[in-house]
This record gives sequence, structure tokens and C-alpha cells, in this order.
Amino acid sequence: MKIGFEVFLVVAREMSITKAANELHITQQCASDHIKRLEKEYNVVLFERRPKFRLTQAGEIMLHNLLNIQIMETSMSRSLAGIAEGTVGGFTLGISTSRAPIILPRVLPRYYQCYPKVNISFTEEDTQILEERLLNGQVDLFIGVNTSPHPDYKIQTLTTDEIILVISAKLLRREFTEQEIRQMEDGIDLKRFSNIPFTQSFKTGKVNHAIQEYLDSYNVKLNVIYNISDSETQILLCASGICAALCPKMLLAAAYRHNQTCKPEDELYMFPIRNLGRELKIELVSHRNAMHPMYIQDFVHILQEELPRIADSMSLEELRKSIQ
Repeated sequence: MKIGFEVFLVVAREMSITKAANELHITQQCASDHIKRLEKEYNVVLFERRPKFRLTQAGEIMLHNLLNIQIMETSMSRSLAGIAEGTVGGFTLGISTSRAPIILPRVLPRYYQCYPKVNISFTEEDTQILEERLLNGQVDLFIGVNTSPHPDYKIQTLTTDEIILVISAKLLRREFTEQEIRQMEDGIDLKRFSNIPFTQSFKTGKVNHAIQEYLDSYNVKLNVIYNISDSETQILLCASGICAALCPKMLLAAAYRHNQTCKPEDELYMFPIRNLGRELKIELVSHRNAMHPMYIQDFVHILQEELPRIADSMSLEELRKSIQ
């Protein structure tokens, strides 16, 4: 990619010629000249200078296409390096903080046996942030939940997950009789839990989106007192007996561990939600213009095999066993 395009990309990212010049270790005048030459070459204005420095429509088009070119150039370099060097390389994977400890220990040992010299950098963020980072070329692929459609995304569904109510025995028995609790094994009605304190993910999280759609459709309002996206922290708050939580089934390992060592009166109960009708799609997302080398393709293949196994290990039957 020619230097003028590289300067444009940094200016577009920083929205400042001064900051871009500092990052590129060139003078502000030099950076400005590169932008002016591009504008002259294509006979367009790329940035509005006043009242606020921002991209024009032409600038947006150039940015979109240059990001795609950058992604394809990176992909080509990796593929050629893979041919030249064999099994040496590296890539960046985006994944949520909650799913990383569930997925990576199952996937990486298998992958390491085949590719011990491949370096993987992990970026731990929510799906919404990873979507933007993929488009900007900051991650090569990511594992997300209910990814928003985009023409530049290639989305593969690895498995599905569902949302489960987690609540302590103390809090549950404070509101319901033993007979009512036994009847909940096949599913609960969230309307009956509207007075119970809840911890919930932030509104920007994809899990929260699915929960909120359900609540809105059934006109249910939860008493949310804590907002935090990390499922393990939510479960630990439930274990303290101060609140309940709605967690993806795949992320309930902390609840199982708690139940193995706690007193019977401190157990955590886990119930499916009746009439939820909203599954969580666990997806692998990459850029449609990227041509991945073999060491990334094989990583994807391992994910495709292991994710359904992880989901199956968290069956509803296992959930029922945990409260017996």
C-alpha cells in the first residue's frame, strides 16, 4: 500500500492530522501534503475541516475500501509466509472474557500439537466491540454471540446456547414453597421473579439484548440492582444470596464448582426459562475478503468440532442433576 494511503488511514483513525503525524514520525505539513495529493489525484475532498474535522462521503468510501485492501494484503502476506515457512505464523482472535476460560482450554491443546510455533494474540471484549475491530483489521476473526449482520462479515454458527436462571436456595425459598420449586425444573416464568433482585449484563451486551427482547415481549420488568458483563462474577453474586442472574448455559461452570463444595442450604439452583424462544448463536466471524493460511483454517476446524461438544456437556439433564 502506498504511503499516501497509509497516512490517510491513520488520519481517518485519529481524526487529527497532528496526531497522525506524531504517530507516523513525520511533520504535520508532510501529512497534510499527502492528503492534499490524494484529493487532487481523485478530484474529491476527503475531509471536512470546519466546523469539525471529519470524513466526507468520498472519505468514507476511501476508508472502507482501503481497510478491505489492508485486510487482503495482510491475509496474502500470511498465506505466502505460511508456504515459505511451513507452520510458523500468528493471528489475533477476539473472544469474550467469560467464554475464553470455557473454550480456550479445550481448543488450544489440540491446536498446539499441530502448530506449536504459531503465535495467537487474544483480544477479550464483548461482541459489539469485536465487530468494529474486525472491520478495522485489529482482529483476524472472533467468537461472538448473535453477531450483527454486515456485508463484510463471514459468519459461521459453531453452536447454540440458551439463557438459564441462576438463584441461591436461600433466595428461592424465601419467595417460593418446596412444591413450587419442584415444578420449576421444566422451566420458570420470569414474571414470578419480578420482585427478586437481579444482576444483569450491560445493555450493550448481546446476551442482554436477547434477554431484553424476551422481557419486552412479555411485559416483564426485572429488579436489576447490579450491572456487570462477566458471568462468573454474576454467579458469585448469586452464591452470596443477594440476587439472581440470567446466564448463558455454557458459562455455568462456576455454579457447578460452587455446588460441589457448598452446604446444601447455600446451593445454586439453575432453571431453564419457559417460552424464551431466543437462542444465543455462538458464531465464528471473519472478514469476507480475508484468505486465511492453513494454520488459521485448521484452528477454525478445531473450533467447529469442539464447540458443539462443550455445549452438549452443559445439557439440561446436567442442570437437573446439579440441584438434586
